[in-house]
Amino acid sequence: MVNSTSIQCDCSGLINLLCDRLLVPKPYDLKKPRAVHYFAILQEIGSSHISQVKPGNLMAWRKENVPKSGDSGHVLLVSGEPERLEENVFRLEVIDSTKVLSGLAQREICLHTNAQGSVIGVQLHLSETKVKRCPIYHAPLINSRYCLGCGLPKKLCLCHQVEANRLGASIIILRHPGERKKTLSTVSLIKQRYPEVLVKEGEIFNPIRHKDFSLLFPDADLDASGRTAPSNNSWVNDGFLNNGFTNNGSEIITGRIDPQVGQRSLILLDATWRKAKRMLYENTWLAALPRVSIEPRAVSDYLLRKVPNSTALSTVEVFAMMQNDLVLQKHFRVFMHKQIELMGKEKYESNYRDHINYTPPVR
Repeated sequence: MVNSTSIQCDCSGLINLLCDRLLVPKPYDLKKPRAVHYFAILQEIGSSHISQVKPGNLMAWRKENVPKSGDSGHVLLVSGEPERLEENVFRLEVIDSTKVLSGLAQREICLHTNAQGSVIGVQLHLSETKVKRCPIYHAPLINSRYCLGCGLPKKLCLCHQVEANRLGASIIILRHPGERKKTLSTVSLIKQRYPEVLVKEGEIFNPIRHKDFSLLFPDADLDASGRTAPSNNSWVNDGFLNNGFTNNGSEIITGRIDPQVGQRSLILLDATWRKAKRMLYENTWLAALPRVSIEPRAVSDYLLRKVPNSTALSTVEVFAMMQNDLVLQKHFRVFMHKQIELMGKEKYESNYRDHINYTPPVR
């Protein structure tokens, strides 16, 4: 409720009002985005480091299991500079809306960081002792480089190109920190279609407690250095493994489709092949999960990556395949062609003509 004397709404409603007032696009073309949607955008374009927290930043965190309605996390506007109270604890002035304070308030919260300065927890109400431990991201509301609507650089903006949808089967993406904010990141595209997909960042993860999870990765054994010894159910070709990543960073997932996969919960790794192997070695619970392999229906549309063979796919293509989502596959093609336009069609033809998935640009 908004009138001449007060604003009473939830946290995302307040930020939605602010975006409308400032003519800033709201996440994923949603009329009423929730905290989880602001988190999804900030995770792609922002930072988790305390040194980058500035007045005018949006800050958000999310619940891992998002209900269809109600509380999905929290989003707020930073209005002050972090003030160090003690080691790894900072006081911060913010503007937000909460039930505890019956609506709009300018107040203080406490942020907790790890030894590297990343924000890993928040004391939302100083009258309470509870500290919520969770990933927290922030970025300027008025952003000169990135679009708050789609999470891509403004020169590649894809707002109004695809309608947001809810996930069918559960898919969790475990992303190596080095993959975030890459111009060719495909996770940003996945979020445009499925804004509530859970993306966890790190190298070592706590076990995910779910009895039906499988891992999209080749069935291979790891030695102590993180190298793989392929089993009889996988194959290696010129440095590529059938479910994984190339040594130069291109995401590759190939293989056979299990007819039961569509109903199972899956974990995808977003990393270079070398880092993905290391993640498996350092997370024994991941390595112990059942493996899933799939078979693509066509050659990859990842036109700006060297595809090693006709059965190699990018992460977004695999994700779309697991969701049986032709809209996401088409959205990825639009993204590729926009990249080619920015690169220049002549340069694309010169650099990629010999690739097996080369597609002559439309003139």
